[in-house]
Amino acid sequence: MRPRTLLVGVLSAGAILALPAGVVASPTLSRLDVPRDLKVVSYFRADAGWTEMWTDWRPDRIDADLARAASLNANTVRVIVQPDLFGYPHPSVKYTSRLAQFVSLAAAHGLHVQLTLFDWWYSWEDVAGSKTWATELLGPYVDDPRIAFVELRNEILPNQATLPWASAMIPFLQGYLRDIPVTISVAGPDPPSRLRLLAQGLGWIQPDFWDIHDFSGDGGVTYNLIRRAQRVVGTTQLWIGEAGYATTTIVSGCGGVPLTVSAQEAAQRHFFSVVSWATHATGLPDAGVWVLGDMTPKAVPDRPVTDTNPELHFGLFRLDGSAKPAADTVRSVFSGGAPSGFNEGFEQAVTSASGAAVPAEWSLTGNAEFAQDTTVAAEGHASVRVTARHVSRAASVSIVPPAGAVDLGAHVTVAVLARRSEAKGSAFVVFEWLNRAHHVVGRSASKPSAAAAGAWGELRLTTTAPRGAAYARIDLVVRGTTSPVWFDRVSFSR
Repeated sequence: MRPRTLLVGVLSAGAILALPAGVVASPTLSRLDVPRDLKVVSYFRADAGWTEMWTDWRPDRIDADLARAASLNANTVRVIVQPDLFGYPHPSVKYTSRLAQFVSLAAAHGLHVQLTLFDWWYSWEDVAGSKTWATELLGPYVDDPRIAFVELRNEILPNQATLPWASAMIPFLQGYLRDIPVTISVAGPDPPSRLRLLAQGLGWIQPDFWDIHDFSGDGGVTYNLIRRAQRVVGTTQLWIGEAGYATTTIVSGCGGVPLTVSAQEAAQRHFFSVVSWATHATGLPDAGVWVLGDMTPKAVPDRPVTDTNPELHFGLFRLDGSAKPAADTVRSVFSGGAPSGFNEGFEQAVTSASGAAVPAEWSLTGNAEFAQDTTVAAEGHASVRVTARHVSRAASVSIVPPAGAVDLGAHVTVAVLARRSEAKGSAFVVFEWLNRAHHVVGRSASKPSAAAAGAWGELRLTTTAPRGAAYARIDLVVRGTTSPVWFDRVSFSR
């Protein structure tokens, strides 16, 4: 149990509120050990995000969605509250009752609730009003095990306006909520740097654990991000409260992955494998998932968007309710597994922009024809075939393996089978070392394949992470030939 500062005079007379209709402490949910036990999915309705979820209230739709969240082996669902909608500084019964119903619906599916406060709210100077609003909203849930924890503010920007407010509100909520943990989150292009600003600005005041958000593209820098954040927070626990990958066909979080639905959905699955390896390797709880399902443009209430907007495509479930491949990966992670494998044998295929079948999860680079080839395989039923269109230009397929993140001096090995159709040109394997800004800081290459034409030969490379490297990318390279070259059975070890 955390130490608490005695707060005197924080509640005015009459501030102990009656429970709104529908709030009944669930005897079936025991308190979680937060953040260690967390398996969280953030939630908005597909056609009603942010404030729209509360104004266009559809408990039957929410109930069905919460069943999907529970099917992922999640134990907590995150819900976000906006003071200006709920009523500030005194929340209205209309919306507190809807929140109460949401908490009850979640508990019926075995889900605790992460309650995120002060969304879309910027009156930082009004500490008194903030305490009144939080007290009246949270009063019915003090000591309620259905509330896993409270997030004071989502993705706060640490500055001269926000830091005094956060310094007052964090200990206030900790004293008021007693055994319900309190956190605050940061995000941005470099979350550890923003976390440092927040921690330094708060001084001796700390939340019960720190929360950072990770939208790092292919996930290669997640391990480095965590290590840097851990150095900032010291012994205080750390959690990734949001991690996500948009399956949009407009932009890609993984350069070289085709901009098709099937390819981007496979990349999303790979992202969660990379992130889960990083959290397990650094001792963190499982990352929180952003977000349960895809959304329609109508779901965004504060500005017009089109259906191509990446923000609408982070879901584990499609608009029709069917699961994307990443749902199975998250389900496995939430069951205690951290996938370390990838499409090593090129057995899984996705569709390229031209309609060809190409290996899932792999990036395709260069002027070449790439294809999953089910007529040639060293083992299993497929390989990848690379046919460059110009002798003078290299072409490659590449991937960041889930366990590809490194510390300085880490030793890694990759092995792959290669087969040339003619005894000319080169086929070899390369490690590209990238830093936390995704810039290449080093390369190591194997000797080219010496196997006879039509025969499989092994390429092997062992090397050491250079200074500044955050993660390794495997490149399977073809150069100096326009004849087909095949690769199969990739293995990676640390």
